[in-house]
Amino acid sequence: MPLKAGKILIGRHDDCQIRIPAANVSRHHCEVVTGGSGVRIKDLGSSNGTFVNGHKVDDAELSAGDVLEIGTLLFVVRIDGDPASIDPEALSQHVKSAASSAGADAATVNTPLANDDSSVDFDFDFDLSDDDDDQPAL
Repeated sequence: MPLKAGKILIGRHDDCQIRIPAANVSRHHCEVVTGGSGVRIKDLGSSNGTFVNGHKVDDAELSAGDVLEIGTLLFVVRIDGDPASIDPEALSQHVKSAASSAGADAATVNTPLANDDSSVDFDFDFDLSDDDDDQPAL
């Protein structure tokens, strides 16, 4: 889903630009800030945390290919078309290995339960080289 430059609020509440109606997502969970200086994610004091590549973050710069975890959802950051493709199986393994290298038990990582059909893979597509506002509104 392409996102415009500026702040994008993510959470459960109706006023969020990206709304995730899941119990493990806070009303105002986090925000993505995009602009000329890059892309950042900022946790807004969520109950369950915001994770980048398996690591809990309060505020972090995002790079192409980073995996963002919000609740049981995984988002892949795509900047100016990079990465060109996303492999869901490799994505799951990447998150588990990142958590293991951080000393966490892979079973405690924010991964969806086998019977949890609320999990969906998305990618954020940030076009930092596009200055026009012809992108569709969220």
